[in-house]
Amino acid sequence: MRPADNINELIKKLKLKASPDLDKRVHNDISRALTKSEKTKSVQQEPNIWRTIMNSRIPKLAAAAVIIIAAGIFLYTNSTIVPTAYALQDTIEAYNSVSSLHMGITVWQGTRTDEVWLECDRYGNISRIRYHTPNSGDLGSVTIVESDGKSEAWLPRLNVHMSGYRNLGSVLGVYVSQVDPKGLVESLYQQELLGEVILDVNEPVQKDKPIEISVTYPEGSLSENWKKVLYIDQGTKLVKKIDKFEFKDEQYQHDSTIELLDYNQQIDPAIFSFEREIPSDAIVMDMTCVEVGLLQGDMTEEETATEITRQLFEALIAKDYIRAGQLCIVGPAFLTEQLFEGVNLIEITSIEPARPSTDPDEKGFTCSGKVLFKSGGLFYVQNVPKVEVRQINTASEPNRWMIVGLSGNVYPLPGSVTVSKSSVDLDAVTYDNLAPGEFMKKWLVLGPLPYPYPVNKNVHFASEEAEREARASFDTDSLDFLNFTPKVKIDNTEYEWAVLVSEDNMVDLTQLTEEHDDRKIAYLWAQIDMPEDRAGTLGIGSDDGVKVWLNGELVHNNWMHRIVRADNDRVPVTLRKGKNELVLKVQNVIDPWGFCCRLLDE
Repeated sequence: MRPADNINELIKKLKLKASPDLDKRVHNDISRALTKSEKTKSVQQEPNIWRTIMNSRIPKLAAAAVIIIAAGIFLYTNSTIVPTAYALQDTIEAYNSVSSLHMGITVWQGTRTDEVWLECDRYGNISRIRYHTPNSGDLGSVTIVESDGKSEAWLPRLNVHMSGYRNLGSVLGVYVSQVDPKGLVESLYQQELLGEVILDVNEPVQKDKPIEISVTYPEGSLSENWKKVLYIDQGTKLVKKIDKFEFKDEQYQHDSTIELLDYNQQIDPAIFSFEREIPSDAIVMDMTCVEVGLLQGDMTEEETATEITRQLFEALIAKDYIRAGQLCIVGPAFLTEQLFEGVNLIEITSIEPARPSTDPDEKGFTCSGKVLFKSGGLFYVQNVPKVEVRQINTASEPNRWMIVGLSGNVYPLPGSVTVSKSSVDLDAVTYDNLAPGEFMKKWLVLGPLPYPYPVNKNVHFASEEAEREARASFDTDSLDFLNFTPKVKIDNTEYEWAVLVSEDNMVDLTQLTEEHDDRKIAYLWAQIDMPEDRAGTLGIGSDDGVKVWLNGELVHNNWMHRIVRADNDRVPVTLRKGKNELVLKVQNVIDPWGFCCRLLDE
């Protein structure tokens, strides 16, 4: 707020009863005070306005108003003498001179994911955009450019160039609006006036230190668990960095960082074009006729978000990849099909009603649901806790909505497992001439065994040291993997093997104990009796890490965090004529725990 605005607000609060006579006397006293101030300016640090006014004959209340007005005029006309504190308006004003911007976006553990270049017209409106994401899952690197009203995308890993979008610029604008610092500061200013945010400004005395603005949200509001910290350069008054946090597990945890790398630096015009990047053999897709998203029609916003989520699931069940691509990734059918390759959606288990997004940067709705699907002979529940749905504004159809983000967890459908400690010997788990493709459902099991694994719910490893300790524990084994004995001693504790039989292809190890303890290890032993030597491949899926011994020799070691999928790992092996001893070690970090194993004819 400008000084003059402050004066007006203060006068309103005084509620003086105005009169022509009072106005005239106030005006005359101010004039005399300012005249005297100018005459004594050379010998005094400050004009003696206060004494002149207080010696006048006007009532004390009116005198207070005169003092406030005079002080405001003095500060307004002599700002070089009395320094003013930083205010958001300073940054808003500074952005009027910004013509270009280069920024980087970082997320969990400091991994840079996105990079953005913006150019603005003389009115400060964004005219050209390049948005680059180096890793978009199965899509690989994705770059989107919006320039001169034309939108196009380039996916180098798939060698696909998509152009001619009608609405991609509007879709891209949804993402850019989250990271545009000018829009963010203007929004914060309006939100503070409305009491929707709480701003705490820390302006350090050292001019080389940034001004820090902490942004929190009132208790009871949708975004009460979020917090931002803006770092403002004291010289330029421009935002240099934005940290974002979410309150989880009794503390604020880092969510993302936006680094404003360069302001007003000339950007090579070629960066807003793909002419230099696309090879001659690229697959070119004309997306001119693609209709993006879902038209709202007579539905409410909440109903629209719920319905578009339902339609996406139904399109995937029907294998209608054209429609699925329109609703979410804005891509051609073959691309959508490739993303969901090998996943056979069977039915929608549930869809919860949409609700407004709690993230202050996500101006839309969040929906959630569960679907059942089959992959590689295994059944899974796909829990989708967050389907982000937002409105995309286009000139022709302003009420279209689309899915701009999906996140979820895949859980193998829990199987039925029986465990018995009677008749524990290798004969109970021997496979005679194991057939290719046959899942191994009977094993001897040793566990669950304790596993020192420092971990929390949001970060797999608490530190590099904890990661080294966890890996060392996974690499350490003290069993005889060739000669089976019903009882073994590990770290001075005696354990007994048991017979485990699964009714399902995925062996659900969570049923080994009634207590939920994420950090566990189990050993599984089976015997394969072959009529002759045979080369083949073991298809192994595991949640999480797995080690494999065949006839006492370690043939596979994969330490990682993942869900069970059939044939996650393919391990070349040679089964000898007669009995072969196969032992697995399966480790669990968090959530589900299990594995599947079969011989592939490869």
